[in-house]
Amino acid sequence: MNKKLLFIRQQLVPYEGILSFLFLLFFFWFAWEILVDGQLSFIHFPWEIESKAERDRALYFLGKDITPAWAHSFCQWLTNAAAQFIHCFPDNQDLIVQDIYLTYPVNVSWFITIVVGCTGVKQMFIFSCILIFHRCSTLKKYQWNKVWYIPLGCIVLTAYNIIRIGSTVMLTKGHPERFDSLHDGIFRYIYYTIVFILWVIWEDVYVKRGERH
Repeated sequence: MNKKLLFIRQQLVPYEGILSFLFLLFFFWFAWEILVDGQLSFIHFPWEIESKAERDRALYFLGKDITPAWAHSFCQWLTNAAAQFIHCFPDNQDLIVQDIYLTYPVNVSWFITIVVGCTGVKQMFIFSCILIFHRCSTLKKYQWNKVWYIPLGCIVLTAYNIIRIGSTVMLTKGHPERFDSLHDGIFRYIYYTIVFILWVIWEDVYVKRGERH
């Protein structure tokens, strides 16, 4: 039995990095869903927030509202940044921007609201935790690269978030039924793909190269 386990372990050695990434990704995703959102489809908690819309408008920790005072200002900034991105494309000058709301006259009473759940804080949290808890390089000096790489990664994720919001608004112009597939599907998968790419760059450029030298 021990020989079989040793054989399996040896076979998994080349995939140690990716397995570590996947474990940390799902671990901190579940941690966020449980501790912050307070809801998973197969688990119910006494602090569970009533609706997804309510959860997205604030940050909760075990049911307690921990939304920072600057959250609304950041949502406004994201809204304006997304609007600037949208204005770079022709036939989008009729965009309506009000506080944290984005819409078009053609959408009548339907609009997209930029709330705390849209800021990408969840993805930045997961990315930061993956970098912090991922296996360390044997050369400790390379760990200081995390001090600047994590903020840089969060900036990249924020830049994508602006593009994500702007693209969602443009692609739902006159077609609000597309929102769910874009917001909860395509663009969300791209979000985590970018997290993976940032981790690959860290792993290949800083960890492995550092260990070789």
